[in-house]
Amino acid sequence: MKRGAHIDWQYVIFAPLWLRHSIIAVISVLIWILIRYLLVIPLMEGNQQLQRQLEKVERQAEAYQQQWRALPENDLLKAQIQQAKSELQPYQSDNGAGFIHIITGYLSASGCQLMEIAAPSVSQQGMLTLYDWQLNVSADYFQFIELIRLINDGSGLVAVNRLILDGGQHLTINMTLRLYQLNQGAS
Repeated sequence: MKRGAHIDWQYVIFAPLWLRHSIIAVISVLIWILIRYLLVIPLMEGNQQLQRQLEKVERQAEAYQQQWRALPENDLLKAQIQQAKSELQPYQSDNGAGFIHIITGYLSASGCQLMEIAAPSVSQQGMLTLYDWQLNVSADYFQFIELIRLINDGSGLVAVNRLILDGGQHLTINMTLRLYQLNQGAS
């Protein structure tokens, strides 16, 4: 062999069996160390980071559970929510503001003038909730007829429940409109 990096592969190939096995073993160990360094160690570090994050989340979950246990009774909260719903029911948009918007649209389209509108009285009748709206309107005869036509042609289930007409050429109309709505809990 000459000096330097020159390898005589013929000598390696025909070397004794124990030397060939030793070279293969050393190369295998070097490859195993390289794979461990490049793959396994970063995976272990990533696993340790995940473990730390998991411990942090578990501590947060325990803190939230302690806060949950410190809250008032669940039944008390449900009762308070139900009470708030019942108090706000006449003012919900589907039976309150939405209905007023529709009626004021009808009044405007017919040329009638709204003098007064009262808060609805709410009652239950089977699976229906009834909202009675008291309106005081000023109009002439043809405007009044147009208003009634618009109410009847509307998309909601609305009926004129009570009607009082006063006046001569210009009518003062006191009417109760009843809005029928299916209860939300009905099946």
